[in-house]
Amino acid sequence: MIRHFARQLAVQALYQKEVGKLEETEVIQNIEAMVAAMKEEAYGLVEDNITLADLNQLEEQFRLDDFCYGLVRGSFRHQDELDSFIEANISGWSLNRLNKVDKAILRLAAYELKYEKETAPEVVINEALELTKEFTNADGKATAFNNKVLDQMKKSLEA
Repeated sequence: MIRHFARQLAVQALYQKEVGKLEETEVIQNIEAMVAAMKEEAYGLVEDNITLADLNQLEEQFRLDDFCYGLVRGSFRHQDELDSFIEANISGWSLNRLNKVDKAILRLAAYELKYEKETAPEVVINEALELTKEFTNADGKATAFNNKVLDQMKKSLEA
């Protein structure tokens, strides 16, 4: 699975948890069902012209991997710590004032910065900003705000 897609799914999972007050298992089931539906739709679009190589590539693209599950489960299990970490790095603002999508993006990035050491902090920040642009950035302010918070989180971890 492409890591950016895994992060998109993780943000959606965190959003579902926040909005629907769902448990981890319910959210994972929802994500798995959504990915299965996307895979079926992709098969339908290419079924007449598909080769074995294409089929293998589609299977790989839509296979939920350990990275994706790790992001979701880790973010869920460390949410209180992540929220405290975010709160400590937001100046003049509070976590409760953030929209739910930006909150999910920052929680995911905070999890990766604190616990997923295989990805460079700059990559985590860039990915979080790309997710912000995709999901919430109608006027550019969300990207600027999240960039400031992410940069502060990175600096606090380096200190």
